[in-house]
Amino acid sequence: MKYSDKTTGLTLAAVRVCYLLLALSVIAFPVLMRAKEGDWYYFVMLAVHGKYLIYPFYAVVPLGYAALICLDRILSNIKKDIVFDTKNVKLLNIITWCCLIASLTGLVSYIIIAVNYKSIETVILLSFGEAFMALVVRVVRNVIKKAIEIKNEYDLVV
Repeated sequence: MKYSDKTTGLTLAAVRVCYLLLALSVIAFPVLMRAKEGDWYYFVMLAVHGKYLIYPFYAVVPLGYAALICLDRILSNIKKDIVFDTKNVKLLNIITWCCLIASLTGLVSYIIIAVNYKSIETVILLSFGEAFMALVVRVVRNVIKKAIEIKNEYDLVV
């Protein structure tokens, strides 16, 4: 149990660091877009493709924050030994929707960019990654939901 508490605390700290990192990326994106070929941070490629990516990026930032808030709440519940609870299922459901909407945003962005400008494969790859994460979260959600049902049946038997 001690190991679990330690890893839960570390994961919670990592989620909270991600709040800051996401905020910093929102601020840094326009700066990175202005990179010139000789700048040390030119490798980020935002200088080349940033004008195509800035709107989809800012469109999914609120979804990222919503997912982080849900992860924060789930981990806080786990620290309180609230694991197999419908609240966590609802939070996982929200994360699933955030991933799916972000994936759809990426897909639509890729289509718009490919039709109007040129193809940027990174956008479609990110969209696939977001869809995969939605699938993973959905499976975890279904496992927890089933565990709650089994726990409730067990409680009725005892």
